[in-house]
Amino acid sequence: MSRTSQVPAETAWTAHRFFELLGELGKLRVISVCGPSVFEAICEAGPVEQVGGFLNIITPAYHWHFAAHRFGHLRSVDTIHARSGRRVLFFELREQPDDDPFLRIYLFRPKDEDIEPQALARFGAVHQELEAGITVEKGEPA
Repeated sequence: MSRTSQVPAETAWTAHRFFELLGELGKLRVISVCGPSVFEAICEAGPVEQVGGFLNIITPAYHWHFAAHRFGHLRSVDTIHARSGRRVLFFELREQPDDDPFLRIYLFRPKDEDIEPQALARFGAVHQELEAGITVEKGEPA
């Protein structure tokens, strides 16, 4: 299993690269949409291992087996939450660009606190590249 940091901008975005980035962002709020069900969890992404077409992210709290071949589109969002007026930073994961997101992964921020400075800086470092949305490359990590 591996964890990289400061991946060069010229590297293609793959599912593996994206999950490595999540490991650098600290606590996350993951919102998963599956049919009529919405599941929300506060977690931290653990080390990532790619086995076949799946990413395995295994931590003491959970096991996440992610079908990397179905992750086709990624977009970052920096916006103000309509009800709370707070800044929210998150990623939207889709199978295809026109599909509804199947996952939204937010940088976690406890109530009445700011986003951790290192997470804010890391998000900012990739946001310009991802805010318009990009196609996620298929393939194994380098």
